[in-house]
Amino acid sequence: MNRDLIFHIVSKRKWRDANKDGVYKPYSEDDEESIEFVWPEYLNEYLNEKFRGRKNLFILVVDVNRLNIRLTSQKEERIVKAGTEIHNEAILDKIRIDCGTDGLFDLEIESK
Repeated sequence: MNRDLIFHIVSKRKWRDANKDGVYKPYSEDDEESIEFVWPEYLNEYLNEKFRGRKNLFILVVDVNRLNIRLTSQKEERIVKAGTEIHNEAILDKIRIDCGTDGLFDLEIESK
């Protein structure tokens, strides 16, 4: 599986509110939170665990090589938490998704 791409899930509203001046920054200055990313092979599992039944979500497709932060996770980890912002140059695509009628996600990710 390609390790050059990583995903971040965000609601449509939160994307609109947190994406300003070419930077997506989901937390306020006072938050010590870091952004949660998921590797492609764990995307469905992650979506169904954290976002079951949700609609109006975006998958941010992020180029690991363009991030202004360094990822330090082991390849076996499915979730990576890093940094507090993503510069828009690192976001290759923003894909809108909804859960299925059963509340679950079943996306097919192909690596080239």
